[in-house]
Amino acid sequence: MLDKSLPYTPLLMIKTDTESYLCFDLPKGYSFRFYRAGDEEAWAELECSLGQFDTLEAGIATFRREFLEGYAIRPEDRMLFVSDPEGKTVATASLWAGDFLDEEKQRVHWVAVSDECEGKGIAKALLSRVIRLYNELGYKDFLFLRTGTWNYPAIGIYKKFGFLPYLGERSPFPNIPDEGFAEKNVAGWALVDEKHRLYMKK
Repeated sequence: MLDKSLPYTPLLMIKTDTESYLCFDLPKGYSFRFYRAGDEEAWAELECSLGQFDTLEAGIATFRREFLEGYAIRPEDRMLFVSDPEGKTVATASLWAGDFLDEEKQRVHWVAVSDECEGKGIAKALLSRVIRLYNELGYKDFLFLRTGTWNYPAIGIYKKFGFLPYLGERSPFPNIPDEGFAEKNVAGWALVDEKHRLYMKK
């Protein structure tokens, strides 16, 4: 679940050693599958349950904009879902194209795991599978993801997989200007680091 009590700062992470990554399997009874037509509703329901959207309609509209409009790549080849033993969709993540400083690069996109499956290792298995897909498709040396201060628990997992904070001077976000970006970015990462330190003390 997102921690919206924090000031929100968008953050970006980069992995360049893409052939080296942790490998985790799904728990027994859980399975991977790729997107099938109509899965946008299951995707939106999952994202709504995690606080990403207020309505199912907003989630479906975002899905269509993010994955079905204007891309040569297809979610059937790039979007993974995890089903529980009863067949319910409980997690998702995609390998998708994205803009990084005016260049098209591959990114880990829209990672989500249902609250009832938290702590079962599903997020780690998803990341393993997405990075493996990245390598299977012949990409190498640069993979990124966008996250934010509200999602600091997941950032701890990303770091274990070798993703590092982007600390450049230029803004990698199209709606955020370069001016003042670096200072706000450093402050955002400091907030995440503090939350991780507090967690380790528990």
